[in-house]
Amino acid sequence: MKVRLFLILATLFCSCMSSCTRVRYMKEISQVSYTEESGMIPPELQLYEQVVITRDKVTLTRKGKTTDTEVNEGVWEFEVDGQEVTAFFEQLEAINCSSIRRVEPDELEIGGGTESYSIVYTGDKTFYLGYGGGVTYTDGMLIVKPIDMFIKGLGFPAGAASQYKSSTEQP
Repeated sequence: MKVRLFLILATLFCSCMSSCTRVRYMKEISQVSYTEESGMIPPELQLYEQVVITRDKVTLTRKGKTTDTEVNEGVWEFEVDGQEVTAFFEQLEAINCSSIRRVEPDELEIGGGTESYSIVYTGDKTFYLGYGGGVTYTDGMLIVKPIDMFIKGLGFPAGAASQYKSSTEQP
């Protein structure tokens, strides 16, 4: 009877310890970022854009690739609702990233743009998805969809809303 009780307690202890260790790696997100880089379009329309989400603010950085760019360049920082960000981070923290695997295409596609998603955890551990050249990920939408939805729900400042200058701003 005592041996049986000991085995049950030992099993419960081990399962608790192993799940805590596994979960701890994917806990406590400090930052989420989305990056987009345009592909083969006219040089004046090519851009680099990055959205960085932390617990207290969002930073949008947008740059053109040429001096005669038509890209609405700038760096915009704005505060976000802490509860919304906490819920968003908790949603991402609950994802089992071990099921996500990179799938290389048979032939690389040339000329397209690239997108990347990264999640930085406390302790400087990073989970990264880089899309471009036909690369996909099994279960990648588990990460991509919540990030895209969160970004689409952001109220970007008026000057940052458009990726390109309006016709009234161009020389």
